[in-house]
Amino acid sequence: MQNQETQRKPKLSQTATSLSGIRSNKRDSRDGNHSAKFIAVRDSRNRRVPGLYQRNGRFYAQLWVDRGYGKKAARRFALFTVDNVPVRTLQEAKEALEIKRNERREDSLPILGRKPIFGDYCNTYFEKAKVQRKRPGTVENERQTIARWRSHLGHLRVDKIATPMIASFVDKRLKGGAFGGHKLGPVSERTANLDLVVLRNVLKSAIDDGHLRDLPRIKMLEEPPSPKRQLLMPAEFDRLIASARQNCQKNGQQLADYLRFLAFGGAREQEALRIKWADVDFERERVTIGADQLAKNWESRTVEFNPQLAALLRELRRRRAPDSSWLFPSPQRGPRDEHARSFRESLKVARRAAGLEWVGFHDLRHYFCSMCVMAGIDFMTIAAWLGHKDGGILVGKVYGHLLDEHRQKAAKLVHFGISVVEAKRFVGTG
Repeated sequence: MQNQETQRKPKLSQTATSLSGIRSNKRDSRDGNHSAKFIAVRDSRNRRVPGLYQRNGRFYAQLWVDRGYGKKAARRFALFTVDNVPVRTLQEAKEALEIKRNERREDSLPILGRKPIFGDYCNTYFEKAKVQRKRPGTVENERQTIARWRSHLGHLRVDKIATPMIASFVDKRLKGGAFGGHKLGPVSERTANLDLVVLRNVLKSAIDDGHLRDLPRIKMLEEPPSPKRQLLMPAEFDRLIASARQNCQKNGQQLADYLRFLAFGGAREQEALRIKWADVDFERERVTIGADQLAKNWESRTVEFNPQLAALLRELRRRRAPDSSWLFPSPQRGPRDEHARSFRESLKVARRAAGLEWVGFHDLRHYFCSMCVMAGIDFMTIAAWLGHKDGGILVGKVYGHLLDEHRQKAAKLVHFGISVVEAKRFVGTG
């Protein structure tokens, strides 16, 4: 009997051991699941911090918010520092929690729902009607810029793009580096600012679509002042026109006409190429620039005839090609009615022969503006002719010194000599 009892005892001990093992496994399983749950945070005195939770080492704020249909529900928000880095200490968590509570009071909490990846959202941006209305050249430039941003931010959600990430992109652009597999050299502050403008356009679109509430802080770089642009003088302009006629064998006369139109009307290069005879009103003595709605700002403007512009347009009308509706028809148009595409290569020939290598088409627009300023035309009228929307502020800023110099030179021409009456009186008293 004793032997049988001794044989039973090990069995009981084995059973107890297996049961304790099961309990241990259950406890371990419970602990493993518990680590993935939200745990209320306690301070150093073991007091619970209201609204603050922790999971997997990350801090979260739990707030009761309006769901939009009159009911409130609890939402949890991951807490980050001002640099968009997850908080690590209890003190940082408390400060971030107060920021979230303030955002709730101001109704500026992050929008519900998972936000799109930046690289994917860029495709949505280019499908927008307001983007497709931009000029093709502008859209192409934005595509090239966004391709660089994609290589840097394409893996992030739009709501996770933070200031340090943007700053690192700008620093890389200034120093030069690889973007999308292409090695690019250093760029100027102005070029980097243009990249920032394109990013801002995309993120503003994300705000309109409800993916963001606010833009990350984007600080534009300070650009060094542009070098003072050399102004074309009347004698140099005449020399350029003569060179165009003499040295451009195929289209010398048309190039000279085109350059004179830019100088006398203030049009931009592409605007002038797209002007039709229907845009010229000889009765009211004015020409409409941008009637095709392709001008800058998508608006047309009228330029009243000055004596030189009127004489040029009447001269062009006498030599007008009967089979074309354009002021500057393409020499290679054949049976099609097309305007000239470009005079750039011809201009290179003419300016080289004239010793004016620095002159470009836009310098003739500056020539128009400088002549108007020195003629005493008010800045607001000049701005309207140029298509500026600032009422003449830019004209005054860029060309105001010309008016001052012109007035100073005019003042030096005034001489106050002794008048005839005073001379007689002076002689009579002698």
